Amino acid sequence: MKKATMTGLVFLLNLLAVPLFAQSLNDVFGLWKTIDDETGKAKSVILVYKYQDTLYGRIVMTLDDNELPKDTWDKPTERAEEMPDKPFYSGLDMIWDMEPRGDKWAKGKICDPAKGKVYGCEINYDDAKGELLVRGKIGPFGRNQFWQKVQPADLPAGFTIPENPVPSIPRT
Repeated sequence: MKKATMTGLVFLLNLLAVPLFAQSLNDVFGLWKTIDDETGKAKSVILVYKYQDTLYGRIVMTLDDNELPKDTWDKPTERAEEMPDKPFYSGLDMIWDMEPRGDKWAKGKICDPAKGKVYGCEINYDDAKGELLVRGKIGPFGRNQFWQKVQPADLPAGFTIPENPVPSIPRT
């Protein structure tokens, strides 16, 4: 009798945990301000979106040293000189092929377009802080960044968010 009760309890707890993980996985979508972990300043605005059950992150705006818009996805000006083909920063998918793994997104890639480097990536939503923990890594070694949520009302007048983006993975 105790074994059946324990099995039922474990089953019930698993059913309750699935919606919690699903909610945490969905909290990552939207607009996020990247914060440089060395300077503490905002560098860009990223649109984290889902395409065919896979997560992607596109730079939609770069920011200058005063954290004001420098260029946007629909009017790009700055190029990632260290990357093959020198793509524009704004409009670049810098995160791609992320898959859900428990309560986080993993198994994908993130690029540092300023350096032309590509790393493994994990993304986790920190519910307590309302921030996105983005980890770029090579094997067990890596670096964390904490991104801040951006509301559409916080964006400059006239800025439009890309609708239904289709991934465009950069050549690396």
